[in-house]
Amino acid sequence: MAQADTSRELGRPEQGRQSRALIRAYRFLFLCGIVLGFDLGAELEVALSLPASLTLPAGLHLVAEFAAWTGPAVAFVRLRAEVRSLAAGAQADRARLLALRGAFDGLMHKRFTAWGLTPAERDVALLTLRGLKIAEIAEARGVREGTVKAQLSTIFRKSGVATRTEFVALFIDEFLDLGAGPAPSVPA
Repeated sequence: MAQADTSRELGRPEQGRQSRALIRAYRFLFLCGIVLGFDLGAELEVALSLPASLTLPAGLHLVAEFAAWTGPAVAFVRLRAEVRSLAAGAQADRARLLALRGAFDGLMHKRFTAWGLTPAERDVALLTLRGLKIAEIAEARGVREGTVKAQLSTIFRKSGVATRTEFVALFIDEFLDLGAGPAPSVPA
């Protein structure tokens, strides 16, 4: 059976949409900062070249514009740091997921070998772990459902379980850290 393509993008689609929205907001803040910066610079240039035009209302206007420019500038810097942090976190998550996939693949092959599964039984076992129904496994393998049922019975016997749930649990239990600490208490 062919290995899963690990080069495809890992993660959830909604995270991709959120990332794109964050990048659009980042670009918008950058453009706002540029426009406000040019406007503030032009008004400062006029005020400095014609000191007589710098009245109290004009000075207050410049202070207000500077404050209005500072907000998007600070937001831009903070958003930039957040985007970088999210990108680093996503990259670390992808690396952890790939490592887990490799560890899970190794565990499967180790157990399949220890149980003495045939290549056909390995395929059925893998498709079962992926959650396919008997009819889907039969269709994917080009065999009858009865063949898949017989192979599943053999797989269950060799692995020492009686049901699909128990079979899947053999692999899930390997990755659960049951000794991580006490269960959180639930208020009465």
